[in-house]
Amino acid sequence: MDISDIQAFHNYEPLFEEDPLEIVENILEKAKYLKPKEKKAVLKAYVFARDSHAGVKRLSGEPYIIHPVRVLEFLMVLTPDAASMQAALLHDVIEDTPVTYEDVLEKFGEEVAELCEGLVKVSKVRFTGEERQLETLKKTFLAMGKDLRVIFIKLADRIHNIQTLHYHPKRDKAARIANETLKVFVPIAKRLGLYVYQGYLENGAFKNRDAKEYQRIYDYVIRKYGDVDMYKNSGIDRLRYLSEEEWIPYLDIKGRLKSPYRIYKKLQKYQTKDISKVMDILAFRILTDKVGDCYNMLGLIHKHYTPIFAKMKDYIALPKPNGYRSLHTTILGMYNFPVEIQVRTHEMEQVAEYGVAAHFAYAEAGNTTSISDKQADWIHRLQDIVKKFQTAEDKEWFKQHLNVEILEKNIFVYTPKGDIIELPENSTVLDFAFRIHTDIGFKFKNAFINGRIVPLGHVLQTGDIVDIKTFKNKITATAWWDKYLNTPSARSKLTRYVRQKERDSLIVSVKASLNERLQSFWLPLLWSKDDLLSKAYSQEEWDEFYVKIADKQLTPTKLIRTIYQERMSEVEGIAKQKKKLTQAKKKEEPKSPSTFVVVDVDKELEVEMCKECTPKSTSKKKIIAKSDKGHMKIHCINCSALHTIKSNKLFEAHWKNAKPNTYSLKLSLLMLDRPWALLTLLKVFEFFKLNFNNLTTEPDKEGWALVSLDVEMPSLTTIDYLLRELKSHEQLMKVISKQII
Repeated sequence: MDISDIQAFHNYEPLFEEDPLEIVENILEKAKYLKPKEKKAVLKAYVFARDSHAGVKRLSGEPYIIHPVRVLEFLMVLTPDAASMQAALLHDVIEDTPVTYEDVLEKFGEEVAELCEGLVKVSKVRFTGEERQLETLKKTFLAMGKDLRVIFIKLADRIHNIQTLHYHPKRDKAARIANETLKVFVPIAKRLGLYVYQGYLENGAFKNRDAKEYQRIYDYVIRKYGDVDMYKNSGIDRLRYLSEEEWIPYLDIKGRLKSPYRIYKKLQKYQTKDISKVMDILAFRILTDKVGDCYNMLGLIHKHYTPIFAKMKDYIALPKPNGYRSLHTTILGMYNFPVEIQVRTHEMEQVAEYGVAAHFAYAEAGNTTSISDKQADWIHRLQDIVKKFQTAEDKEWFKQHLNVEILEKNIFVYTPKGDIIELPENSTVLDFAFRIHTDIGFKFKNAFINGRIVPLGHVLQTGDIVDIKTFKNKITATAWWDKYLNTPSARSKLTRYVRQKERDSLIVSVKASLNERLQSFWLPLLWSKDDLLSKAYSQEEWDEFYVKIADKQLTPTKLIRTIYQERMSEVEGIAKQKKKLTQAKKKEEPKSPSTFVVVDVDKELEVEMCKECTPKSTSKKKIIAKSDKGHMKIHCINCSALHTIKSNKLFEAHWKNAKPNTYSLKLSLLMLDRPWALLTLLKVFEFFKLNFNNLTTEPDKEGWALVSLDVEMPSLTTIDYLLRELKSHEQLMKVISKQII
């Protein structure tokens, strides 16, 4: 791309007189590779887009249809297929008009509809100004496009938007768009080998962001170099003549003039405003077959022209840390200004083109880490696919390689605020919760995907908008959540929490047994003011005591004797006397049921009893706990007061010294009398890994059946998730009654 092309790009004038239909017809006339029916399909897409955008104008004052037509013009550089051309014309109809995906599908088929839907997805990608998100943003853009044609169209769309950006009335927003173009769209065009697109995008964004600096550089180049083609062609001819005269073989000689934006980047690097300091504005690159020919060519150039030795670089003998190899020299004498010449082998050119720029994290981030062969191979294959797309005869081959899985091991999802989160493939909403913050994972309540509630094991897909709801002061994490986690970091956090919880539970239990024993001896409780036992040992020793007492290798009495041995006889005597008095007193008093209940396996609480069902420890009836304004109330399992209570407020409960209860859920559902409805129900139970018994069905009314079954519940928490999931399938089934038994 020459500087004249860039300036013509900037001299865009709104189209008011010319009929956009004529532009489309001229494009189709030049597209000789299209079949007649394909050309008709493109015209059909134009008419549909024109009618869909009717009455809408761009900020330039043009009818909106001009924009998709211009996008199609820029896309034609790639010799696109008919589906791409249709999608270019239709790319805004789903996002900006009442037209839906289904409308496009019906009128233009699945291929075009999928391209348009892909364009809607990539349009959501926005650069917020945070550099730390930049790499994820670029990867998201490519991963969400999937079909490379989506990316081609989006780049063409951005080119026209940049070309007309000076019409935008809000300069701060225009600056944001220009900055986003430089940060995201330019690197992507470069990685895809779309260098013409890159030139339009970076220089268009540069002029919109800093018009004065752009014009200063442009005026200097025109004044200094004038007829650019003359300089390039003359230089190539001179270098060819010298090499042929001296019998030094070469493969190719190329010339190029730096664009205003590239010169601007050099000035930033040199930290100067003096453009004359940039000595490689005009440069030539010579490609050879062998390393020896590179040095021979360099010697030949220095024989005929004067080198600036400070500018000589031998990156073949001493490659850059990222693997780049080449000979660089800047010479005087070819023209009345310095000229840079690079000499390298064809293999070095491939590394420079595909290796050094193989992955976003390197060239933009300044990372000097060596680039792997796998990365270089990936970008090479990707650019090869793009090149093949540009030749008409390769269209069918390209369609077999559309879905280049750029990041096949990753997905990209959004927070409700629009932040992008990168996760491994097959990650669940629970993985997402832990990724956002550990507390969000531990206090997980429920999750909404694209506005629909889903269970905590729901597997995420690229493009999902994930909203996690949490409890304020309640940790819900349990060991069985492990089966719903696929990311190592989330599993590690949960494992640490479970182990700490087990340790805390162990310490509480051991402390309770020690204090119980101390109290029976009329001794000070642990860590009380007068306690000697806790102060006698270090924390490490106490950690060892907790484990030994829990494993019954050490008794509380034996540990107490190590400190209170001298007082033990007296204490035991007093304790025995007190025990006798207590036992005598107990015989006189009527027995009352214990109000100490264990809730959720490990929480021993003094609770309130339901006055309606009056649970008793002497009864064999199962009990259950209900959370009620900061305290627990205990009910019998068949208490009528439970009928209106939400299942997420229920907890497992059993009397102290009794075994934990197991529960099951008795369900009655009204289900659509169709095989797929029952299959959906079975898939729900399979997802939650639940077993059921006593399944019965009977016709209820036309087209519906009454289904009853008993479901074995691993925990009461699961009941709430199960009922929510069943509710999401209300078109197939409705829960009409439920009872915990």
